Order: sequence, then structure tokens, then C-alpha cells
Amino acid sequence: MFMSQEDTNTYNDQASEFSVKLKAIHKASDLNPSDYGLFFASAGHATLFDYPTAKSLIKIAEDVWARGGIVSAVCHGPAILPHIIDHKTGKSIINGKTVTGFTDEGEQQLDLMDAIKKFGLVPISEGAAKAGATYKTPDNPFDDFTITDGRLVTGTNPASAHSTAVKALAAFNAL
Repeated sequence: MFMSQEDTNTYNDQASEFSVKLKAIHKASDLNPSDYGLFFASAGHATLFDYPTAKSLIKIAEDVWARGGIVSAVCHGPAILPHIIDHKTGKSIINGKTVTGFTDEGEQQLDLMDAIKKFGLVPISEGAAKAGATYKTPDNPFDDFTITDGRLVTGTNPASAHSTAVKALAAFNAL
């Protein structure tokens, strides 16, 4: 539903560069944060459970931010953003910023908002508001929609993954 035929073909090709790299992924705790200048939090609904307490990922993102790098997230990936602290201010890096992420309307259309509440999870909009960010949505919750606010790049949904990555790279290359 959210992948193009080209992306599906690449995903299913075990010899593709993508598949080879996917098999070689390291745990975040094994990485040296100073090796990175761009942090990109991709997502799915499971990140609502995992990202708020993903200490190793948060540490990498905080380090990237502190060194003037780019932090980016798409879909449910922004669930990590309220927990990434700017150590100069002691506040979340999204405080005072404009962000997007998977919408409440999208959760309702997928009939998942009740489950999110049942498990005590925080929707992206709520996490952003609690961290002092302005949260914006597209006209349609499944439209390709991204926001760049300084060194922070966010996207709304799977349809926004490509454009969010392109804009994050553009921001990084402009540093």
C-alpha cells in the first residue's frame, strides 16, 4: 500500500544493495555517535513503544544535534524527538520548533487510536505539544508532507519517507 513497485522489487531482491546493507545493521549501542552528522528515525507503530526509552538512539541523536548536525524523523519516528535533549537548553530539541509526524486522523482512519490509548502510548501530536513544539498536519493524513525547521526535518507518514530523507540530506549538505 505504501511502497512503489520499484521499492517492493528492491526489498524482495536479497542481492540488492539495500538487502545486503540491511543484513549488516549494527545495534545502536555499538555505534560511535561522533561518526554521524545526520540522525534519521524511521518508524512504524512499534516505535511508539520503543523510541521514548531507546537510550542508545537518543544518545546518538543528542550527539549529532550538539555537534550541529541534522536530526530527522518520519511517520511514527517523531516519537523519539521529545526525548532528545539539547544540552545547551536542557529542553527537547523540538521545543519552539514546528514538526509533523503520523497524524491522529490517520490513527483513527486505521482504527488504532483506541489501541494506542489502551497501551498508554503517546500519539505524535501529543508528544510534540508536551515538548513545546508546534505540530502541523497535511490536508490528508496520507499525503506526502514534510517540514524543515532549521536542522530538524520531519515527515508525516510512509508516503513522506522519501521526501523527508531527501530534505534531510539537503539540510545536511547545506551545513
